[in-house]
Amino acid sequence: MSEQTIPFRIRIGVTGHRLLQDKDELSKKIREVLDKNILDLFDDDSKRLLRSSPNTPLAFNIITPLAEGADRLVAEEVLRLPHSGIDVVLPLAKEDYLSGFESMESRNEFEKLFSKARRPVTLRKQPLQKGLPEDKIAESRRQAYGDVGRYIVDHCDVLIALWNGNSPRGKGGTAEIVEYAVGKKRPVIIISTTPPYDITVREGYGLNAGSISGIEMFNSFHVPAREKQAYVENIYKGLFDTEEGRKLPDEVKNDIREKLLPYYVLGSKIAKYNQKIYRYAGLFVYSFSALAVASVAIGTLVHGLSIYAFTLELLLLLSILFIVFFAHRKHTHKNWLENRFLTERIRSAVFFAVCGVEISPIEVPPYMGIAHSPNDWMIKTFNEIWNRLPQMKGCYGKSCKPLIAFIRNAWVQDQIKYHDSNSKKSRRKSHYLERGGLIIFILAVVAALSHVSLSFLGHDFHVEWIEHGLTLAALVLPAAGAAIGGIRTHREYSRIERRSGNMTTVLKHLDERFSRIETPEDLKALLREMEELTLRETQDWLMLMKFTELEAAP
Repeated sequence: MSEQTIPFRIRIGVTGHRLLQDKDELSKKIREVLDKNILDLFDDDSKRLLRSSPNTPLAFNIITPLAEGADRLVAEEVLRLPHSGIDVVLPLAKEDYLSGFESMESRNEFEKLFSKARRPVTLRKQPLQKGLPEDKIAESRRQAYGDVGRYIVDHCDVLIALWNGNSPRGKGGTAEIVEYAVGKKRPVIIISTTPPYDITVREGYGLNAGSISGIEMFNSFHVPAREKQAYVENIYKGLFDTEEGRKLPDEVKNDIREKLLPYYVLGSKIAKYNQKIYRYAGLFVYSFSALAVASVAIGTLVHGLSIYAFTLELLLLLSILFIVFFAHRKHTHKNWLENRFLTERIRSAVFFAVCGVEISPIEVPPYMGIAHSPNDWMIKTFNEIWNRLPQMKGCYGKSCKPLIAFIRNAWVQDQIKYHDSNSKKSRRKSHYLERGGLIIFILAVVAALSHVSLSFLGHDFHVEWIEHGLTLAALVLPAAGAAIGGIRTHREYSRIERRSGNMTTVLKHLDERFSRIETPEDLKALLREMEELTLRETQDWLMLMKFTELEAAP
């Protein structure tokens, strides 16, 4: 796997007992599960996709609270594998959690594994001693252990349980979590903690590798090294070759150039390539539809040209079918939208990396579920890219001032310029297409009125070529108007104009608030607002455009 290859990552959850008798034997069973049983859980379609994705390796992430015993044993075995990672989820504030470990050796073991997690999650941040009477602390601790077990089930692809098979003896125990996972139809692999350490698989809904197709497309898209490097340097200069950018630490800028911008360039290239095909395909489909109507009209009116006209119509219709088939087969619409989403997310990540702030996990509102989900390949890919950055340090005191100036100039004001320009450009194009459609409609009305007038005037006023010309106009002009309307709808110019206009207004207000930042906390809070704003705008755009798929015109 090359340094920049994105793997398809399987998230493994773990639950199990703290006291284990034969750890060596259990470790062998865990390795067996990782080598074979997890792959067997994929459905047939997913297995086919895995086999047909030679550029996308498999990798594992362990999701664990790092309790003593099973949690750490599974984590250690997963982390032995190439390209593996760890996500730590603590049920309690760290000091409260550590107080439950029996020895300093256990705490050191915890810290060693904990240090490998980039973005630990703490479910209950407030210390137990705050707000709880002494007699409620033990119950609250048990409740927290149950909460973390359910969290792991909800966020993993498959659960490994090291369990003796006994009934639950309290809240948050292994049996309760296994029961919860089975109820959620999550795949569960149970390794018995008693000899002969049998392995039992409960498949649930199985594993799905549908998102690997997008990752494979991303990994296999070729951009010549020289072209990619030139593009990276161009973006780097645009970001940092400014008065504000030159004041930022070189170490941070180099990390961005090496670990973020190459992916931004790749996603941008894929998006532009597919957008170009999609837009040209739409232009040809609507234009060819109008020409097909014109050829039918000519063939009907001019009998000497019938064979040629109807042959042309056939060729045009076949061309339309081929264009639509080709666009669907190559997933040009989908690839354009999803890579645009990814590049926008990476662009936001640049500014968070500069400020040393962890970017927020992507959440998908319920109303977007039909077009967008947390398991989409571009979300998995972005998480992989972001996690390759080194741990970052935030700003303090006066060191924040250059960052604030940079963020305003390179992100907020740049987005204001983009959306203002995009709104005006979309308005102009929509206006021209609307005006063109109106003129064609008026001409069609004039042709129809002329045709009716000639009919009332009688045969003496009939001139065959005039009558045929008016008939042709009456047939072709509405088709041409419909083609222009189709192109206008296909490009969504009107909606994009309104959306960008609204974004310009909101961003100007946010820029004014950035100018009044006084503390690092203010900077972090406004970064979150800017992130939320740009993410929701991109998600809404994705939702809007997802359903403007290219179709053969009727």
